[in-house]
Amino acid sequence: MNLRFFVTMLISIAVLAVYADDDAQTELRLNPEIEQGASDCSDDVAVETFDYSRYPFLRLKHKHIALNGDKWDELGELYRSAIAGDTLFTVVYLGDSHVQADFGGSVLRRRLAHGSSAGRGIAIPFRLAGTNQPNDYSFRMADEYLSSKMMRMPWSFDMPFTGVGIRPLSGSHTLQLSSPEPASSLRFHTCGSCPEVLAVRCDGRPVEFSATIDADGAPLVTLPCKANDFEIELMGDESTVYGGVEFISDTHGVTTHSIGNNGATFASYTGVDNFGTGLHRLRPNLVIVALGTNEAFGRTTADDISAAVTDMVRTLQTNCPEAKILLVGPTECYRKVRRRKNRRRSTVSVINTRAAEMARAIRTTAESLGVPYLNQYAIAGGAAAMRSAGIMGRDGVHFTVAGYNLWGNILADAVIEKLQP
Repeated sequence: MNLRFFVTMLISIAVLAVYADDDAQTELRLNPEIEQGASDCSDDVAVETFDYSRYPFLRLKHKHIALNGDKWDELGELYRSAIAGDTLFTVVYLGDSHVQADFGGSVLRRRLAHGSSAGRGIAIPFRLAGTNQPNDYSFRMADEYLSSKMMRMPWSFDMPFTGVGIRPLSGSHTLQLSSPEPASSLRFHTCGSCPEVLAVRCDGRPVEFSATIDADGAPLVTLPCKANDFEIELMGDESTVYGGVEFISDTHGVTTHSIGNNGATFASYTGVDNFGTGLHRLRPNLVIVALGTNEAFGRTTADDISAAVTDMVRTLQTNCPEAKILLVGPTECYRKVRRRKNRRRSTVSVINTRAAEMARAIRTTAESLGVPYLNQYAIAGGAAAMRSAGIMGRDGVHFTVAGYNLWGNILADAVIEKLQP
């Protein structure tokens, strides 16, 4: 066991213990149930001009990215070139449970692609690990396996940068995958020994394929035609761990990878040994980091989260030096507290005032580091308003599907404004 893994395990155990002491809805945040929300706001809505009039409490004057001295001119040129079909533009959307279910991420993906998608991006085996998974892809294994999740310690093996790992218990094993848009290549993100690809079936038919190891050491399968459904026979060993499979449709256009983990914090990501190098393999042009909600539970101080944000930014700058970074702060939320009256105990929801402290600390840290920041806390208009409008769920922490659709459009508007001025 290496030192960083040991330290990370101790920190994670300590953090979860603090959550428990604070009655911080730990299990709820690790295993959320996302509600549908407002009936007039479909999770399929991803439009060029979103109608915000139904949410008059939003402070839309804050719906703009503060660049904090950074320059996005070249980034915008690259994005516009990708939209025109001349190059590839890659976005990584990194976060916690707000990102894992991918309702907002799917809106961001479609809005940014603007009809020029280069593929669905990375598919992570969340469901195999016993947690919620985006609805648009499937990731199955026909053999026995072990699984680990970033926020459930101790891990059974080295953790992939995606925060979820699947290790087959037999050398020969089969992955069954499906993508919402046809893919012509599959890229495997693994830890340990690279698996050997033995056979491939596309849309139910065996096909000839080319299997190589790319410059980053990732297995890459190139197919003779595009398909939506895949059955891949592979051979690995006891160290082979799958963290995700990338669906690639084209070498030009826009790809948005969503990587979210329920309960995640800034520190939990940077505590993964190969987080930076794994993210580097995706070759991002823009990394959007939306974290801070989970730090608002427990006893994380402003200094603590500032240090964690700085560590995240330095990790990204070191491993992905060509990428721009955007930090997105949390919104207001509720927490549950126990109260006693007339010898009776009850649990009530109250505004989590620490969310404002965490949002403020992330914003000031972004300013000091010269990193762009989107102030969702300033936009939101308060947890009570969001709940009454049907965009915040009953748990007071997660949004509804309608809410994630709203925030996905807000984020897309803010990013596109800077990329296409």
